[in-house]
Amino acid sequence: MSGKVERPEDPRLAAIVESSHDAIIGKGLDGVVFAWNSAAVRLFGYTAAEIIGQPITIIFPPDRVEEEQVILNRIGRGERVDYYKTVRCHKDGHIISVSVTISPIRDISGMIVGASTIVLDLTDRNIRNQRIQELKAELVHLQRLTELGQLVSTLVHEVNQPLTAISNYVNACRRLITTGNHDRVSIALDRIADQTQRIRDFVQKRDVQMRVEDLSQVIHEAIELTRTSVSDTGLILTVQLDSTQFAVKIDKVQVQQVLFNLLRNGIEAMQGQPRRVLIVSANSALGEMVEISVADTGPGLAAEVRAKLFQPFVTTKANGMGVGLSVCRAIVESQSGRLWAEDNPGGGTVFRFTVSRAVG
Repeated sequence: MSGKVERPEDPRLAAIVESSHDAIIGKGLDGVVFAWNSAAVRLFGYTAAEIIGQPITIIFPPDRVEEEQVILNRIGRGERVDYYKTVRCHKDGHIISVSVTISPIRDISGMIVGASTIVLDLTDRNIRNQRIQELKAELVHLQRLTELGQLVSTLVHEVNQPLTAISNYVNACRRLITTGNHDRVSIALDRIADQTQRIRDFVQKRDVQMRVEDLSQVIHEAIELTRTSVSDTGLILTVQLDSTQFAVKIDKVQVQQVLFNLLRNGIEAMQGQPRRVLIVSANSALGEMVEISVADTGPGLAAEVRAKLFQPFVTTKANGMGVGLSVCRAIVESQSGRLWAEDNPGGGTVFRFTVSRAVG
């Protein structure tokens, strides 16, 4: 029946269209809808009875109506529109971010008589990507603060005696100025004392927030955050879990900070290597512990670096502060774990650390 658009006669095909998770819409070359599956109802709010026989532009925002003629022109030429990102309008008026794929429909003689449209809702994906970016920003911010705190802690340890002397001099000056009118000097001295106290408050360690967490989720979130911060298309990153049901008692943010640091270090170590494989593993360990490892295929560690690897200010990076691994070890040890490095039998380095398994 050339030139006429009909519904699928095969009940199996109709069932597939109707049960699809993605919105599937059929329309003629005039843009009038003749097919509207359940997913389209859920996505746009219109029932099939409300939309069939209406122009598809009913779901177009006013400033996007001209898109339809461009699409119909391409379909009329036998072209396919793939993964076109745009926006459409729900029945209640709110805007939906979507990706549409539109293909010509031909009758038995091969004549183009309409178009089928598959619509993917990008809303959840956009929210997920936004959350990943937020988590990444939080993690990077926390890492910078922690590294800075470690740096300041080391420095303050060395100058603790001078700081004590400053406080003593401030108190002495306060006593001396009681014999005269030196208000401005008193204010300046008060500010010196405040700043001294602020330095001491700043370097106080953050309380560890231990909770029961799903280790698989913790690892995959850290990997996802890492992927968004690198653009190495040749990188192979795999996860190997001895069990998908590891429940561990950890400070999630801090453990993800350790993983993020180790993953990033491994990726940077493999730059320029012909084979760039990063494997994250988790296995049961002795004493109700779980061992997590990050193995790279980089050049490995020089003996002189390995000997002082976890000391502050030791780094192989041109612009590194040399406190990242020191911070990682401090975090792991604060949660009753252990962090160490080994040679990777296949070439490269394996960093391993342990965390406590949740009991009960």
